[in-house]
Amino acid sequence: MPRNVKLEYFEPKLTSHIQPDDAGITQTLKALYQKAFCLWAIDLDEAGEAEIYKINLLEAMMMVMEAWNNVQLTTIVNCWNHTKIQPE
Repeated sequence: MPRNVKLEYFEPKLTSHIQPDDAGITQTLKALYQKAFCLWAIDLDEAGEAEIYKINLLEAMMMVMEAWNNVQLTTIVNCWNHTKIQPE
């Protein structure tokens, strides 16, 4: 390693403080996806379908895309602000 390069290691469990994804964006996306999936399963159940939890890849991807589109801009901004990486 070159002498002018200095390695710094992060403290354990530091990622939630410096990575916006760990600060809530993924949690929000997962919650929105799970809500959409549950509503989808309920609709199938009410329609009399037997396999209400069976989903193909395209349907799951469409649900994730819709969930991502429903993540509020303020959520993303707040997560970035939580990291204190961005200037105020």
